[in-house]
Amino acid sequence: MEPSVECTHCKVVMTSWSAPGSPIRYYQCPFCARTHSSLYGEVFRRRAGARVLDGAPAPATASRASGIPMASPEDIRWAGVKQTAARWFARLEADQRRNGGGARPARPPRVAHAPRAPIADDVPEIDPDEVIEIAAPRRARGR
Repeated sequence: MEPSVECTHCKVVMTSWSAPGSPIRYYQCPFCARTHSSLYGEVFRRRAGARVLDGAPAPATASRASGIPMASPEDIRWAGVKQTAARWFARLEADQRRNGGGARPARPPRVAHAPRAPIADDVPEIDPDEVIEIAAPRRARGR
């Protein structure tokens, strides 16, 4: 019986399978879908993504030599919840970066506008006939 292998990222027992007649065994995490091959023993020795559990029983799907691992409905549901949460946190983080960092700054206090000063009596009124409009010269076409 094959030893159980644990995903070092999710801390769950990985499912395993192998092709008929092949000495190579594949291990896959039902949560993060990382897959490792028994061909690369340094992954298990250095615990780089997977580690062999000593004395633990093999997963139920490991007894079928050619079976492809299938996640349970509960595993699928939790994977969806984790994916939704990851997207939400990524969007929240992007909003915080775009809006200037961490916590929202406190609003500045509202300042009441000063009342407008009344128009002085010493300002002369101008006759509309004396007003001259100044405009930029038009460019000549077809230079």
